[in-house]
Amino acid sequence: MKKLFGMLAFVLVLAGCGGGGGGGVVGASSKVPSASQEANAVDVTVDQTFGFVNAPYVTVTVCAPGTSNCTTIDHVQVDTGSVGLRLLRSAVPASLGLVNRTDSAQGNTMAECVEFGSGVAWGPVSTVDLKVAGETASSLPVQIVDDSFAAVPADCSNEGPDIAAKGAASLGGNGLIGLDVLRHDCQTSCQVAAASLYYDCAGSNCTGVAVPLAEQVPNPVTKFATDNNGMTLSFPAVAEGGQGSVSGTMTFGVNTQGNNMLPATAQQMTTSVFGEVTASFSGVPMPGIVDSGSGAYFFVDGSIGQCPASFSSQPWFCPPAPATISASLQSDSGVTLGISFPLFNAVSELSNGGNAAHAGIGQNVGLFGGNELDMGMPYFYGKRITFGIQGNDDFSAGTAPYFAIQS
Repeated sequence: MKKLFGMLAFVLVLAGCGGGGGGGVVGASSKVPSASQEANAVDVTVDQTFGFVNAPYVTVTVCAPGTSNCTTIDHVQVDTGSVGLRLLRSAVPASLGLVNRTDSAQGNTMAECVEFGSGVAWGPVSTVDLKVAGETASSLPVQIVDDSFAAVPADCSNEGPDIAAKGAASLGGNGLIGLDVLRHDCQTSCQVAAASLYYDCAGSNCTGVAVPLAEQVPNPVTKFATDNNGMTLSFPAVAEGGQGSVSGTMTFGVNTQGNNMLPATAQQMTTSVFGEVTASFSGVPMPGIVDSGSGAYFFVDGSIGQCPASFSSQPWFCPPAPATISASLQSDSGVTLGISFPLFNAVSELSNGGNAAHAGIGQNVGLFGGNELDMGMPYFYGKRITFGIQGNDDFSAGTAPYFAIQS
């Protein structure tokens, strides 16, 4: 069976976490200064329009390539754990007249199957002009998530729930913009058909196909004319109990303008070809990621109390008192960085369904069946985190991919 390895975008539905009152300031909000006046910056909002916890959203404009025929799409989730723009078919008006891309190998329509923590996204690859803030990515390959396209191959549907079936209720928004530190969504793996996420579709029959880097869905930032070497997310702190909503800022480019300079004190953590560093937690080495598309911390620790099954069937952490979790990260170049984060009682945090932003919530699970330290969206609150994109398609050349954390 074909191996799907896409990074995760995992958010948490409020309705799945019990009910009742308690904790938090319902409806309260906090924000960093608005980015609306900066050409390379855009507001990012955490709200519960779709009933999800810790889901950061941005508004984008997509146009038929080379035209003024455009539409604005709100609530596109910002995901630093994946690469590429993916839009639900329902969010893309037919009036745009988008044309599906073809692969150079067979000349038929190209589709993609990407596995996320919440399921699989299937659909054709199309092309748009993307506009966000004052930046434009022209003729950008994107995935249109649409399970009515062709026949979903068995080796795709067998990998998890169909995201398109429930639309925004599964995806957590009208789309997802993957802004990891990598340039392409599949890198060199998809240059071998047996490991590819891509399919050649002749009519309704789709088979795996090798796809060169130039034809893959790219990191949208790399297609900007300027400010194309990375981006920074900044969010205010969120106290125990949560906030009704939170507004932050996404600033494009690193050291290209006055508002995106990386301080000399910022420690750059270079990553592997998979966008990971090596984490050490409780003395055990494991992959570590910083992922805004994950709605909680995910790691395995049987010594921390879990919430009762009456609250949720999911393995939420419920320490009797707020705890501080410590770990260390080692970059691909050998630099070590100590980190810590709070862990709160999930029953106290989540039983109040009025708040969309929560710090310090986590689950006792390694996603995708592995032992991994996933520092999800709660880790972003109160920080400024920069994601520097690899500088060359050849991973051994150019600037290495990295992230840098500033509190």
